Amino acid sequence: MKKFPVLYTARLRLIEIHQEFANDIYDILSNDEVTKYYGRNSLKSLEEAEAIIDHFQFIFEEGRGMRWGIALKEDDQLIGTIGIHNYVPGMKRAEIGFELHPEYWRKGILTEALTRVLEYCFIELDIYRIGAITYPANDASNGLLKKAGFKEEGILQGYLYQHNQHNDAYVLSLLKPEWRKKKYEQDAPISYTDHLTEIVKRSEAAGDFDNLPGKGKPLDLGPSFLNPSEAQLYRTLKDNHVLPKWVELANEIDRLKEGLMGLEGRDRRLLIKEINKKIKAYNYACPPTLQKNKVSD
Repeated sequence: MKKFPVLYTARLRLIEIHQEFANDIYDILSNDEVTKYYGRNSLKSLEEAEAIIDHFQFIFEEGRGMRWGIALKEDDQLIGTIGIHNYVPGMKRAEIGFELHPEYWRKGILTEALTRVLEYCFIELDIYRIGAITYPANDASNGLLKKAGFKEEGILQGYLYQHNQHNDAYVLSLLKPEWRKKKYEQDAPISYTDHLTEIVKRSEAAGDFDNLPGKGKPLDLGPSFLNPSEAQLYRTLKDNHVLPKWVELANEIDRLKEGLMGLEGRDRRLLIKEINKKIKAYNYACPPTLQKNKVSD
């Protein structure tokens, strides 16, 4: 990559770290609370901070990683950093690291930054495995990583050297399929059920069909070659004037698609985004055979 990617979250800007941020880097990494489990001793001079920034820029230029500065949207001060190193594009793997100034601990900031960086790495860089090396006693970082989906793989004995002694380290990892599965579950707006069967059974038990014109028609919920259960259920609902949510969504999607005709530029992109959001909700609720493809610009 020739241009450093700037990322955004609800509260944060993740930006390239230049020498103008040397004082901020020094303020963070000279703090013993921050470096207690960092793998290196606290900084003693501004020159050390400048050397670290040079290293961040070097690994990016060499294609071996990238380190974002974490800044709140309302100001330009860096309050921490996050990024990947030991990046091997051919192997689709990298390791992740981060730190945050103690004034901003326990505010969900690293969770927010980590979520965005993982998404960028798995989607934009197509990384398959992201590893992490931590101190076993670093409960905060280990908890954050596990919450994001990382799993412990084992212990590296004597792996870290800090404070004039060798220290064991945890090795954790997150694979792209596991990240995607976790994100898919978190993003799901509707819990998946057995499509129409549950809707009909609940409505029938509640007496919702008692006074409707189609009441009295037999329900055949079992599998049948001539009368598949999904078709029978849909027919029963239609006869009783009860439409499931996915049918309403399908009608709404069709109406919105009609509005794309003649639209261009930003208005067209916004409408496509709205349509695809509804298609996502529709696909969670409808029978698998009726799922729709997203609209492309």
